[in-house]
Amino acid sequence: MPRKISSHKVHLKRKLLEEWRGLPLPRRTKPAKSLSNEVGSALDSLGVGSSITESDIMSAWNEMMPKVISENTRPTAFQNGYIEISVLQPSILYTLDRQMKMDIIKKFQ
Repeated sequence: MPRKISSHKVHLKRKLLEEWRGLPLPRRTKPAKSLSNEVGSALDSLGVGSSITESDIMSAWNEMMPKVISENTRPTAFQNGYIEISVLQPSILYTLDRQMKMDIIKKFQ
């Protein structure tokens, strides 16, 4: 089993080599990463990219639906082309599902 060398010993060895050579040793750095990849993954993990489309859908929903429907419903998620809608009353759910479903699909296309 290999022995683990303490960081103090590594530091002393580094200082000794620098003094002996008369030059500082190059610092060990991590390889560079593309900033666009890092920013994109950070935004995805925060959910910023999806919140923009959700706000657009919320405003479009309120503009397209009759006042009674938009007051009693709200889109809660939009993923893979599906809209999830929260409904306050069962009668509104029935109206959306049975009577307005095709109209809603046509409006959002």
